Amino acid sequence: MDPQSVVVDIPDSSVLIDSQVDAGDQVRYQRGFNSPTGLTEADKVGLCISAWQGQLVSVQINETLFSPANAPLMIDLSRILLGFNKIEITLTSKSGELPRITGDIVLQIQEETA
Repeated sequence: MDPQSVVVDIPDSSVLIDSQVDAGDQVRYQRGFNSPTGLTEADKVGLCISAWQGQLVSVQINETLFSPANAPLMIDLSRILLGFNKIEITLTSKSGELPRITGDIVLQIQEETA
């Protein structure tokens, strides 16, 4: 696909017709987010990517690259969160289907209980 930036909501309901997509075409999602406030060192923060279409090539958060896995993908962010964070998710088309995020992406915070 042409390298262009398009703003989309997640889950991605883009109207691009699958017939315009070739096998191997890539889509890259990027988003910046601030670290949640009030976290303690004992709190656990995770990112969950619930579903996608196509092949998940990579997930990079700040400078850390995570290996692809099956959906839902859970990533522990507790040790890599910064004040401002950048997430980048890359998907590749398989068999000409539109690569896209089809589920929610959420931060999950588990507070340490005393």
